[in-house]
Amino acid sequence: MRRLKGLLGWLLVLLLAFWAVACSNASGEKPQDIANDSDASQDTESEDAGKAVQGTIPDSESQDTDVGDAVAFPFKFTDFVGREVTVEKEPQRIVSLAPSITELIYALGAGDRVVGVTTFDNYPPEVQDVPKVGDFNGPNVEAIIAQKPDIIFASSLSGKDQMESLQQSTGIPVAVLEARNIKQIYESIQLIGKLTGKQEKGQEVIREMQNKIDEISGKTKDLPKVKVFYLLDINGNWTAGKGSFIDELIALAGGENIAADADGEWIQYSTEELVKKNPDIIIMGASYADKVKDIKNMVGYRDTNAVKNDKVFVLSNDDLISRPSNRIILVLEEIARILHPEVFE
Repeated sequence: MRRLKGLLGWLLVLLLAFWAVACSNASGEKPQDIANDSDASQDTESEDAGKAVQGTIPDSESQDTDVGDAVAFPFKFTDFVGREVTVEKEPQRIVSLAPSITELIYALGAGDRVVGVTTFDNYPPEVQDVPKVGDFNGPNVEAIIAQKPDIIFASSLSGKDQMESLQQSTGIPVAVLEARNIKQIYESIQLIGKLTGKQEKGQEVIREMQNKIDEISGKTKDLPKVKVFYLLDINGNWTAGKGSFIDELIALAGGENIAADADGEWIQYSTEELVKKNPDIIIMGASYADKVKDIKNMVGYRDTNAVKNDKVFVLSNDDLISRPSNRIILVLEEIARILHPEVFE
């Protein structure tokens, strides 16, 4: 097994959603732990699901106490790559350079403020009519400026240096918010809620997520752990290791990620190790729906209990597992139903 270096590994997750060739960010840096992802420490409360990364945004419990408080502008905060951002007024015109962030903005009821998105944004359906200001080649600065946004939300894929340059060249505040685990989704929601005056709706969305996660984990936590292999990319046998979103979802769904002991979040997994760990279930993204038969006949795979017992599954929607938004609970339930159908009948 080899550790996936740099941002290429995170982009492999986006292959599930975009079905495109991954590209790395110009700096070649590994995605940072951001608030969502900023210089953050690992949460050591649990060994079970993927461990949350502490950030500079208050956790959901502390946020409950001031949900009705209005944010004073100018509002200063630290984004998920450790950049200090100042927003002079409550944003009325928003550009989102990540589909996951776009989904959160709409979930909080601020979708009418979105004036620019990427070509990959497709949810909710009304986002199709929003002007496109970015794609896999990066943000279109001219198109962004033309929309006269008050703030630009970017993902961790965009790169710290690139976003700093964008902010300097446009004079528009840029905040990197994309999460890498469920706790950071909550933190993203809290920050977007603060900036848009939608704190109460944000807490409602968080509670809905927490309640669904509690419901699912409550059904599966005492059941035998099912050994799972998640196939990210058949070209190189990429999978999700410890600390990844997928690892966290498998654990919450009542499974054991056989690659959790590997070095890295996104790794190449040897067929020898696959046979040795012998997963009970193999799960793949929707883009592999027409490859199931081929995968069952592949060296290594055909020797696993998953293939022998016809336990190879394809998820219904790649976007759900590749985008850290509130809709992550939908794919969590789908995985849980695959692993433990007996408690969801």
